[in-house]
Amino acid sequence: MSDLYIDGAMLDRVKTNFKNIESLLRGPSRAMKDLDATEVGPSRLEARMDEFSDDWDYGIGQLGEFADSVVEALQSIADAFDKADTDLAAALENPTPKDA
Repeated sequence: MSDLYIDGAMLDRVKTNFKNIESLLRGPSRAMKDLDATEVGPSRLEARMDEFSDDWDYGIGQLGEFADSVVEALQSIADAFDKADTDLAAALENPTPKDA
């Protein structure tokens, strides 16, 4: 039994979810940004609505950048585990003789 284990399928699901975060949230953000603020009421509310939609759009962009970084980090983890697995298998197949 090994103490070193990674659930590759779970890691792939997490990476996929992070890859899709920005595109998932972009739709509602665009709909809010495209909304004519005059439809929501008084001018002060219009200004707040415009400001909110701009902030929301910026935040989603930031979240997308963060998610991209997470995907890269998760891929690095997967690559490191794959390399460790390959190296361990090679070491078990070709053990080096111990010095006497």
